[in-house]
This record gives sequence, structure tokens and C-alpha cells, in this order.
Amino acid sequence: MMFFLFLFVTISLDVAVSQDDCLVSSSCSHQGSLIRFPFRLKGQPDRCGYPGFELSCTERNETILELPHSAKVLVKNISYESHEMMVQDPEKCLPRQLQNLSLSASPFNFKLSNQWEALYDFTFFNCSSKKREMSYVDPIPCLSLPDYPVYAVMSTASIRDVDLSSCQKMYNISAVPYPVSELSKGFSLNWSSEICRNCEESMKCRLKSNSKEPETECIGEPATGAGKKVVTAGPIIGFFLLLVAVSVL
Repeated sequence: MMFFLFLFVTISLDVAVSQDDCLVSSSCSHQGSLIRFPFRLKGQPDRCGYPGFELSCTERNETILELPHSAKVLVKNISYESHEMMVQDPEKCLPRQLQNLSLSASPFNFKLSNQWEALYDFTFFNCSSKKREMSYVDPIPCLSLPDYPVYAVMSTASIRDVDLSSCQKMYNISAVPYPVSELSKGFSLNWSSEICRNCEESMKCRLKSNSKEPETECIGEPATGAGKKVVTAGPIIGFFLLLVAVSVL
């Protein structure tokens, strides 16, 4: 009798904890941003996060987001209310990763600071002499060597206005803010406010498990760490103790 009661409680606890997996907020460090839906930490069930929102922790307890294709950025801050986050290149040289970055294949977009700001296409050139700086010619210090400066030239620039003698083309990048060099200091990404819009005020959301397309559903109040698990398991443990007392009598 006692064995079956113990088995029942063990299974019930496992079920209760698994049901709360998506309600438990996590982070990579005490100072790190809180990770919850639409984000999920690597290792959590897929239903706990929206596709493309997986985060992971580094050995230094930093929060990492991997973007298509093979571009990685540090997550410095997440604002769930405004649906945006501040990120930074781990080596503070985002132009080095831009040729591998394809935000169009991700759920994120560059956040523009005002309605006049736009995204531009650029071509990177490695030169053997310094060029005259213009509004559409952006020097990239983190890619440059003392005698071989690198420039990002806006694709809309006229060839007649840009002196590219002694320069070699490196690669093209598409749809990034200007100036490119400033992105190394950090930049903001945002995501659609439609994701979990109806649940965000009460912070209760997860991915529907039986849906063919990514859909969200509202769930119970979130918690931090083991506290929620203890609250959930409390009634079960109380019921178990009551049964033990009755069996003894």
C-alpha cells in the first residue's frame, strides 16, 4: 500500500513539474536578462519558446542568441513590453559577421531609431591607402590594419564620387543601418508584437503543442526557479500525508 502511494506521489510530482517547465523563468546569471516566452533557454522543451527564439549560456554566463546563418550576438537586455532587445557582437566587431547574417530568415528586425532612418546595402573594400571620408563611405576600424583600411561603401553611391583605386572588393551585405561601424557598439533588434499579444500583460504564454503552425496560448502565472514547483507540489504532498495518517489509524 505504502509503495503504491509513494509511486503515485512520485509520478504526480513529475507531471506537475513538467507542466510548469514553461512557467519557470530562467537566466544565465544574476545580472542577466530574464528568459521567458517567446524566448527559451537551450535544453527547455520546444513548446516553451517561439521558433527562432532559442538562447544559450556561455562559459562566462553570458546570454547568446544565434542568428541565421552562424552569426552570434550577446544579449545585453530584453524588453518584453516593447518587444525589443539590445545585443552586441561578442568581439565588438559586428561587420566581421555581417556577411553571415540574414535577419530575413529570423523573426527579428533591426530596430530603427526614427521614421527617417532606413536600411541600406553595402560593399566592403580592403584598400592600401586611406580614402576621403564621405557620408556613404564608412571606415571600419575593427577590420582594418594600419596600412590597409577597410571601408563599407553604400551601394547607392556613384562610382564617379568614390575613389576605389588601390581597393579590393571583399563582400556585399544587405539591409543594415548606417553607419555600419556603429553597430559594433551594440544595436537593437525587435520582433512582432503579434507574438503572444493577448497574454503579455499577465505574462502567461507558451507555444501550442498540437498546432501545425506556430500558435501561442495563454497559461498560468509565471514563477522563478523552484518556488513554483514547491507550490504546485504542495497539495499533492499534503494529500499523501493524509493518506498515510488514515492508513496508520
